[in-house]
Amino acid sequence: MNASAAKTAVLLVLGIGLLLNPIYLYPDDLTGTGTVSTYDVEPVTNESTAKGVLFRSDRTLKCGTERPCALEREIAENGPVEYEPVVQRRDSKTPYQRAWNRYALIAIDDGYYVPVERSTENGTLLAHRELSTMDALEHIAIPSDRASADVREAIETGSVTLIDRRLPEFESGDPIEHEGEIYRVTGFSSGSGRSGLWLLRLLLGLVGTTCITIAWERRGREATS
Repeated sequence: MNASAAKTAVLLVLGIGLLLNPIYLYPDDLTGTGTVSTYDVEPVTNESTAKGVLFRSDRTLKCGTERPCALEREIAENGPVEYEPVVQRRDSKTPYQRAWNRYALIAIDDGYYVPVERSTENGTLLAHRELSTMDALEHIAIPSDRASADVREAIETGSVTLIDRRLPEFESGDPIEHEGEIYRVTGFSSGSGRSGLWLLRLLLGLVGTTCITIAWERRGREATS
């Protein structure tokens, strides 16, 4: 193959590649009408930030004025409470059992507590183990190896962009533990990428068509020469 034929082949391959750009550039959004969502992630570096993460996380049971948490408050203020009969974690008959099965942490005023259960002769002793702010954050953090690949990508690169998908871990405000550090979502944006995407595809399509046209004309000239 001479140099002229090689240039023609390169132009043809390039043109075809540009026309097929939706498949390899946007495999999740071939129509260009998907919702683009971006999560920005940073490590938690201080106690003040940690408190905000604990408050937003769905893994924290928040006992404020909007949710009295009577039994939880009684334990925090007056000490352990004995409950009859024995509490079974898989038994969801009482609201207290359902709460403890659902949440990993209890927040009361400025304190953070982990539910503790101990069997006694008469039933079950319900108590709290108090944690510091940073220990509470570590307690509710989800290990990155138990999170999705998209979550790990966000942690490793600082952000991740998805099309027509959301990340449950970030949507519920869960902190993520990765290699000894705790990470949180610091920003989120969502919107349709239709206009920008169609403009880019139109431009690439025009360039691709031009390359194919030039290659076809060169091939015709080479065939007649």
